[in-house]
Amino acid sequence: MLLVDHHGRAKLASGCWRRLALACFGALVIVACGGESGDGARPSGTGGSAVMSLTGGVGVVGGGVMGGNLGAGGTMDLAGGMLTVTGGVSGAGGADVTGGTSGAGGLADTGGVSSTGSTSGMIDASSGVPDCGATAIAGGQLPATLSCTGLYSDIASKTIAAGVREYKPAHLLWSDGAEKTRWVYLPSGTVIDNSNADAWKFPVGTRFFKEFIWNGQRVETRVFWKTSDTLWLKTTYHWNADESEADRFDGGEVNVTGGTYYIPTAKECDQCHKGRADRALGFEHVLLTLPGATGLNAQALSSEGLLAQSIADSSYAIGDDGTGKAAAALAYLHVNCGVSCHNGYSASEGYSTGMRLRLPPEAINGGSVSGFESITTTVGIAAKTPRWNTETRIVPGSPSTSLIYKLMALRDPNTPKDQMPPVGSRVADSVGIAAVQDWIASLPP
Repeated sequence: MLLVDHHGRAKLASGCWRRLALACFGALVIVACGGESGDGARPSGTGGSAVMSLTGGVGVVGGGVMGGNLGAGGTMDLAGGMLTVTGGVSGAGGADVTGGTSGAGGLADTGGVSSTGSTSGMIDASSGVPDCGATAIAGGQLPATLSCTGLYSDIASKTIAAGVREYKPAHLLWSDGAEKTRWVYLPSGTVIDNSNADAWKFPVGTRFFKEFIWNGQRVETRVFWKTSDTLWLKTTYHWNADESEADRFDGGEVNVTGGTYYIPTAKECDQCHKGRADRALGFEHVLLTLPGATGLNAQALSSEGLLAQSIADSSYAIGDDGTGKAAAALAYLHVNCGVSCHNGYSASEGYSTGMRLRLPPEAINGGSVSGFESITTTVGIAAKTPRWNTETRIVPGSPSTSLIYKLMALRDPNTPKDQMPPVGSRVADSVGIAAVQDWIASLPP
């Protein structure tokens, strides 16, 4: 799958070129070279080339088979924002599809490169997304403006769209004091696969939204949108001064009343989000079952039938290790360090260190935490990273000589990679640091 420029020239991953006699008029054109097979950027086909013009939101495919699934005369109707294939003829082992393209032709995470998986769930007309035209999905990117993402049915009045649900985890990721509001959209008729309590899997079409207000002003809203079983599209929207709209933004410094504010880049976001198999952070068993979780928490999800396996409406709590200080410290380390980086998922940034700060969902029952990896991989344990291999992660009774405490408190612009977390924060969290400090100080030497 590829885009053709206004000269009518196209290139596939194989290096195959086609000169096309097309009057594009700014339309998006997708080409499948007949007779060539592939599993990502290069669709397979039998016959000539297939061209889909999205001018006006309707695409027509003809003259070949696209990805083995669409025959001559098939159409892709984007009216109302739903990607639908109708009237196609199956070929090369493919089949007609409704609701998205199937096979190895998904849209890329950061624009235009194909990825294995379907592209169903891109735009759901029933969710209140305004009619933003074909540009809403052009190039495998999210819409250029926040008003086209489906968060608001009316952005001017900040009216949240039908089906978009607010939630708040029991313990919050530190974001330098910014006020945050979170929403999730689950496509109608779908459920979350929570058969693995430590790794929820979300249905295609799931969207997460997180709004940041700093110094009383809306600054950014981050969007994660699951477009296939293996792909999430993501971006950040920067709000304009009068908060009437927010535009897609690549990251960097922005001016806000009272100073400057840093919006992380997509690469920086990936440092954390790659730490979960299904990429979403914070919408999970531990943080949605513990006391303090509100809105669409685990109990609400379960009672509404939105989880594949129901969660008992019982008491959940982080226990203690005999110090009376463990619960607050371990909760802080879980949400700020363990959810994304320091856990047992092999792709996570901190996996190689062997330090595990993610809490086990099956043991959040108020019992002893002495066997939790948050303790067994930190207390009295030497750091393995070459930069810190002379340090001990937690020295019982001595916060000032404990590496975890020192890096949590560190915010030095000259050595930003030394601080923990290494991205997303320029101001240390005094409340969270105090909780960890009190716990370490109470541990018997």
